[in-house]
Amino acid sequence: MPPFLPQLSSVVRTTIQLSVLASIALGWTTSALAAAPQEFRGGWSPNAPYQYETIDGGGDPRLSGYDIEVAKAVASRAGLRLSFEEHPSEQTLQFVQEGLLDFALAATSEESRRDWAWFTVPYRLEKIGLLTRWGDVSRWAANTPLASLRRLLEDGGRVALIRGFYYGPEVAALRRDERFLQQQQWLEVEQETDLIDALLSLQVEGVLADPHSAVSAVARVDALGKINGVPGSLYEAPLCFLLSKKSVSKEQAAAFNQALIDLKTSGHLEQISRHYLLPQLLSVTTQTAWFRAFDIIGTIAFAISGVLIARREKYDLIGACVLAALPAVGGGVLRDLISGRSPIGIVESPSLLLIVFGTVLCGLVFFTLQDWFFKGRAPSGNSSSDEKMFRWRSSRGMLELCDAIGLATFTIVGVVVAIQQRCEPLWLWGPVMAGLTAAGGGVLRDVLRSQADIPTLKGTIYPVGLWTKTRSFPVPSRPS
Repeated sequence: MPPFLPQLSSVVRTTIQLSVLASIALGWTTSALAAAPQEFRGGWSPNAPYQYETIDGGGDPRLSGYDIEVAKAVASRAGLRLSFEEHPSEQTLQFVQEGLLDFALAATSEESRRDWAWFTVPYRLEKIGLLTRWGDVSRWAANTPLASLRRLLEDGGRVALIRGFYYGPEVAALRRDERFLQQQQWLEVEQETDLIDALLSLQVEGVLADPHSAVSAVARVDALGKINGVPGSLYEAPLCFLLSKKSVSKEQAAAFNQALIDLKTSGHLEQISRHYLLPQLLSVTTQTAWFRAFDIIGTIAFAISGVLIARREKYDLIGACVLAALPAVGGGVLRDLISGRSPIGIVESPSLLLIVFGTVLCGLVFFTLQDWFFKGRAPSGNSSSDEKMFRWRSSRGMLELCDAIGLATFTIVGVVVAIQQRCEPLWLWGPVMAGLTAAGGGVLRDVLRSQADIPTLKGTIYPVGLWTKTRSFPVPSRPS
């Protein structure tokens, strides 16, 4: 055997071994790539509470909303990954038709789109209504919302709507009417917030919008008392996901659709709806006058109870403010810290804290006048002037009445905040947040009172010095 043959056979063996290892590695890589979820690209446009961008705990933007979360849940069941690009609704549909995007959110299953798109089963129902400025509803009131819209247009009013959005056959017929086209009575905008801006700036007399989206946009600009809706719906349509036939196969579309069906059957779709739509409506509720009245009534009631206790136990003005503020706002602070609400309520709107201080000052004036009125009059027995005006039983009754009013109103506030903050399960966190809001501050007040003598709250120099030093602290000017 030639001397080089053993070396050659060794090279051949090494080559074969490396080839086998490479084949195994290639097989593993191919299997991993095959197992990796495919990515679907879709478009979104700002439309709270369905599609919107929020900031997460790390300060980074994050897409959220009902449509977004439903799409993510469906993709997770179908073994897909999703990515989103921001485009106007009309452009998103065009990109899906051309195959540049794989899917669109919240689309109607129009026959004209079936040539280039797959449709899933509906996942939500959209209702379109007519909104006008507050007080203008009666001007165009009619038997139906469509008749009200027609009357508005015939009176020369302008109407704003989303460009490229389908509002039903009746509205489409009105948009083709030459009378209204010649007078340029239709204003097309890009998104819901533009609709509200156009209405508030008097560019139009009415807008066509989904109630949830409109309410969210109105609340964002604090204009709940300036806009009203015509009762009823102009158009109702089931919305579904639209998948491009150019980039999505029939099998992939069927798998996506089946995942959505499973999601609806399992009840998970209702959970997402409760998580996103109900808190949004309650957020609007908290800005109404009647809900603010609840907050103010509860705050004043708890502040009065604190003033009565401070008077009876001989606290000074600072002590009275503390005893009044703890039940009035202390429970809300505890609730906000535990639920992760940001910013904390009294930081976002310090008006309630000012109401507490105002109540304390009114109490100071009241009891000063009372002392002056009874000055020089000898009370019967050993009773004080307070006991002369309010017998102990009556004074205690007043204290309990104020606490009861505060408990009742703040219980409602606590449950609403629990829903707003999406504290799940609600059957557990609803009562917890209600209890913290209604009774948490009162417990803090009673813990503070358990110490018989607190010098800093009964006339010493410490609170006065602290207040003086704080007022004299230099505040840097804000850079321009």
